[in-house]
Amino acid sequence: MEETISVRIPKEELEEINLILKYKKSTKSNILREVLKKGIKEKKLEIALEKFQNNEATASNAAKIAGIPLTLFLDILQKRGINFHYNIDDLKDDFADLV
Repeated sequence: MEETISVRIPKEELEEINLILKYKKSTKSNILREVLKKGIKEKKLEIALEKFQNNEATASNAAKIAGIPLTLFLDILQKRGINFHYNIDDLKDDFADLV
């Protein structure tokens, strides 16, 4: 179900949206939906990485938070140089999630 909401967009961001519209034939609403979707995806990954780094989530759980496959999450950890801490309790938690 879609819902209409009203938001105030700062002038600088609105100028950026208008610049995108200049290069991509679309409507302002469609561009805003695309930007929002990408922003949500990035924010979920940011939260997942933070939880993983703070030992608040296993790699498997963090991947679920990010909404991505575990293999992709592990690739992101490696590309960003984030230490992959994993112990026997994390392994047990991940196995429990599989069952």
